[in-house]
Amino acid sequence: MLAPVATLGILVEASVAIAGFSGVVVVFGRREAQTWPPIDRGRFRVLLSTSFGVLFLSLVTLVLLHAGVGSATTWRIGSMLLALIAIHEVTSHFRRVSHVPSDEPQRPNTAILVILIGGTLTACVLNLGNAFVLGEFWAFLAGQVWLFGLACYSFAQLLLGQGRVE
Repeated sequence: MLAPVATLGILVEASVAIAGFSGVVVVFGRREAQTWPPIDRGRFRVLLSTSFGVLFLSLVTLVLLHAGVGSATTWRIGSMLLALIAIHEVTSHFRRVSHVPSDEPQRPNTAILVILIGGTLTACVLNLGNAFVLGEFWAFLAGQVWLFGLACYSFAQLLLGQGRVE
């Protein structure tokens, strides 16, 4: 089994890579972000906020571990921060999506939104439980992997040009 520090290091590298490749999306999009349709701007925001969230959470927990803070306390702090980030992501994304007119041709797919928001809320509840009860690495890691998956999903949607108007 991979040690938590090594796993967090991999998450740091992967989150930096996905955030860095967001520049590829901008180049392939061949237009400035201000001219993107709202759905693509939202996907780009999700890509950056979730990948930087994973980066931030990984670095904070690595610092705590290297500072001598106990493992359980480190995972509790990391899980509380992850839950706060997840709540922020859901509320801000829901607020933006709810302002998209219902007749908008590029309105996000409701079924996919339910799955993504439901998964994020599940990760949030799991990490709140981890923060107050469990104090385990696996629960923190599960939330991290979910956030990273959201970044990858947003990256793929942008790269594949879903919702892009040329």
